Amino acid sequence: MLRFVTVLILVAAVPFAIYVWPTKYAYDHLKVGESDFPVRIHRVTSDADYLTPAGWRPLKAAPAQAQTDPSGQPVPAASPAQVGRPIITTPTSNPERPKITTPTPKPR
Repeated sequence: MLRFVTVLILVAAVPFAIYVWPTKYAYDHLKVGESDFPVRIHRVTSDADYLTPAGWRPLKAAPAQAQTDPSGQPVPAASPAQVGRPIITTPTSNPERPKITTPTPKPR
């Protein structure tokens, strides 16, 4: 009897794993101001849709705006080789500390 139950669970788990989990979409929500919109994200293509009373509508990204530095000059975009890589910094030497110009008294 125990063997039958084990086989039955395995037979039921295989179709469940194939057809039910993982699903085609991952579901999340998007909060805009006071409103909360359900969002579904396609697991393969990463296309996102949000739910409206009229049905699912594609969630389009806002047009990209050029970034500028404080002087107003455009900032160059990262090269494709750099995208997704961690930022690696090299340590710089600390600026020299100010020197004390007054002589310190010697202990007696």
